[in-house]
Amino acid sequence: MYKAAGLAIIVSIFIVCPFVLEAQNCALKKETDEFTGKPKLTTDFFDLKGAKLAIDATASGFDYFFVVKNPSNSCFDETSEVAILFDGEKNPQEIRNAGSTNCDGVFHIVFRGAKYTPGMVKKLSTKKVISFVFSDRNAKKAIINLTDDQQQLFMKYTTCIAEEAKAL
Repeated sequence: MYKAAGLAIIVSIFIVCPFVLEAQNCALKKETDEFTGKPKLTTDFFDLKGAKLAIDATASGFDYFFVVKNPSNSCFDETSEVAILFDGEKNPQEIRNAGSTNCDGVFHIVFRGAKYTPGMVKKLSTKKVISFVFSDRNAKKAIINLTDDQQQLFMKYTTCIAEEAKAL
């Protein structure tokens, strides 16, 4: 009986251990925010088809910092939006640009709160994002469709940074 219980524990460790190791392998960088002087976590930029994205977290919240690669140079301002389409949903989630006016393709999505994980950050970490559709101030659209690998990477980074941000 003790051998069976011991074997079950050992098997459980081998099953759970890879997931624990994967969760810790987030490749997040801890930096000091250049404006506030406080600690910041970042994923650094990673490629999505048609855009680059860096996810940052500070004690005050999360910043999804997109640089949309668009030959027509997307001009974003406070009226610009991104529509996020999740797997299995028909209606996208629309979010306004939280960044400054620019014609460099720079778009920010900001969620306040890092001690607790905002609901949208939880959703981004648990549901696959199919696409981001950016609408600039001139109603031009840039569509970023994510591959399966990009969906997994996006969810992984969002999960990692949300967990680590609680300690900031």
